Amino acid sequence: MFINSNAIPELVQHIEALQVGHDEAVMILFAEDKIPEIPILIERLNAKNIQFFGGLFPGLIYGNEHKTSGCILQKFKCLVPPFCVFELASSKLTGMPHSSAFSNFEHGTAMVLVDGLTPNIYRFLEKLNDLLGGQCDFIGGGAGSISLKQQPCVFSNQGFMEDAALVCIIEKKLHLGVRHGWEQLAGPMVATKTDGNTILELNWQSALGIYNAIVEKDCGQKLNEHNFSSIAQGYPFGIFKEKEDDIVRDPLAIGPMGAIVCIGEVQPNTVLHILKGRPEALLQAAQIAIQDCAGAAGLPIQAESTFVVDCITRALFLGEQFTDELNCVRQSLVITENTQEPYGILSLGEISSYGDGMLELFNKTIVIGSFH
Repeated sequence: MFINSNAIPELVQHIEALQVGHDEAVMILFAEDKIPEIPILIERLNAKNIQFFGGLFPGLIYGNEHKTSGCILQKFKCLVPPFCVFELASSKLTGMPHSSAFSNFEHGTAMVLVDGLTPNIYRFLEKLNDLLGGQCDFIGGGAGSISLKQQPCVFSNQGFMEDAALVCIIEKKLHLGVRHGWEQLAGPMVATKTDGNTILELNWQSALGIYNAIVEKDCGQKLNEHNFSSIAQGYPFGIFKEKEDDIVRDPLAIGPMGAIVCIGEVQPNTVLHILKGRPEALLQAAQIAIQDCAGAAGLPIQAESTFVVDCITRALFLGEQFTDELNCVRQSLVITENTQEPYGILSLGEISSYGDGMLELFNKTIVIGSFH
């Protein structure tokens, strides 16, 4: 359900109308423009004993529209209620449950919302995969502001937080499609020195020096601190994966001493390509992703609901053609009720099971989950 309002009384009224049971939770997703006072909303919902989790995002998806304000509400039956993991940046992962907390179900879907601008997301996902990899599929994304300024961006009954992640395990069967469409331009090369989400050296040389030489040759422009973000959005890095598509890492800014700052960690000695985007290839990838959700049944998909996690920088790269990507998803679904309209987030990093089932963090990727 999409609500075009930031008035707390109206939001609470809509949430109450969902009749959230004791074994259910409502996911609350806000576009970052014109958000309400989240602590007040939390206080009101806690007073009514409503279980919830949510986040703030650069944008929302509803139907075939990109929403820059408003709210999406979605109710789920929980196998495990929402829990919060704090202190990701320090790798303490305070609040991560013990494996015994997940012994009362055989299979579910883990909805994961994380501060997309905090370090060590990869470590958190690795631990989550260790705990739940055999019992859950995963889908979710990075919350935060398009300004890339870290601030509180995820919330639940426990409060409004940054440097944190929320997980809710729901009783739904999930069919996943994960595709990006970016093509290899140069490489392979080795990230010989990294620091979290910063690439310091490529092939033992300045990361920016290597990157700039390749990109300048292709686009005819020399990168600097003023034009880097606008040019680099068309030339992301790809982490090499055997027998799978590269996992995209989004270069955001120039760091000290010729370093390149990305969304998402790059491990030392990772094999990378520099990728290039063509709008038609990205749109074709979206079509393949929704086909992957269909499986053997084919299109159109008869799903209870469809959750879309699409990267904000992918949307910026596609520009006006981003509507074509959303249309591609919506037109592949059987929609006879409003509850079947695709909904989702424009994220700072996309989270999903991938390949052999490992939990991964992506950039510039479309992740589609159809619930059955």
